[in-house]
Amino acid sequence: MPYPTIEYSEKDGITSREVNSILKDLTLYKFYEYLDVELERSDRLHDNCQYCETNIASKKENGPELINLCKKICRIILNVPEILDKCKASDDKKKCQYMSHWLYDKVVSITQGTNLFINFYAVLSMYSGIKKENFKNCTLTNFNVDKEIFNKKHILYEFLESYDDIKKKIFLEGNLNVQPYCKHIKENFRFYNIAKENCNSNSCNYFTELQQFKNKINELNDLNTILNKFKYEKISCKYDSYAEDDVPCLRAKGSPFILFILGNDPDDIVNILLNVAIISVPFLAIFLILFKFTPFGRKLNRINAKGRKSGSKKKEENIEDYMNNYAAYVDNVMKNRVNLTYHAS
Repeated sequence: MPYPTIEYSEKDGITSREVNSILKDLTLYKFYEYLDVELERSDRLHDNCQYCETNIASKKENGPELINLCKKICRIILNVPEILDKCKASDDKKKCQYMSHWLYDKVVSITQGTNLFINFYAVLSMYSGIKKENFKNCTLTNFNVDKEIFNKKHILYEFLESYDDIKKKIFLEGNLNVQPYCKHIKENFRFYNIAKENCNSNSCNYFTELQQFKNKINELNDLNTILNKFKYEKISCKYDSYAEDDVPCLRAKGSPFILFILGNDPDDIVNILLNVAIISVPFLAIFLILFKFTPFGRKLNRINAKGRKSGSKKKEENIEDYMNNYAAYVDNVMKNRVNLTYHAS
């Protein structure tokens, strides 16, 4: 499964492949990838994990898929020693949180409803209790929210947990490929400002994550330094007014007129200019060929040479006469070709 979870807006020229290739080495996503590998390998492990079958309703919609996932996680808990130590996070609680987010994302991808989740997590809690020491007293969290709400919580959480890692990468000596990080940060700031529109109190299921996101950005003394490295500037968001103590939207620094025409991403501007150049070169080449190597071009050169001797007025008259004659000549040639084609058919 590709990470991060956030989807990038196409209009900004952001490609998931570009960002994934950079972010996959962050602590959070390396652990996610490791868990994905173990999930695939778990089919070859031999524990029956029978409580998954007896406690999760198999006849419910998506019940069999949830039972299968339960067995896979059960086998990982029972057979993969010190699974959480594969995560390089600083403390055991954080490792447990990472796995909880990873697993719940799998669960809500199977079923939209949450009525089967209680038994699913009860069974896994029993198995993790059996391996309590190896599993570091971790109890996998049932977030008890639907997929749409969890995606918002998860995206905000992912950014919070990976931001410090990203900062280290940005300021790593000799790291010139910072644009994917720039885009990732800009897109997460944009996501925050969209998500907060309909979430302004504790009754909202992802209000806590929004506040943590806001507090994280506000406590950073180096945000301006990071934005200068990205050549970004803070702007008001179209979704809401931007207050000084809130998370800003971002755009590339530069002329507002140029940004309006070419967009506000540095890579996009370069790509557009390159595409214009690529399109323009063949037309320029054709013009030069016509001018230098055709009767039309040679005639213009002779007229130009005569014009320098006889004056600009005479030159203009000669050019105009010749162009009229040449147009008539081309028209006549084209008519003859059409007639020949018609009779040949």
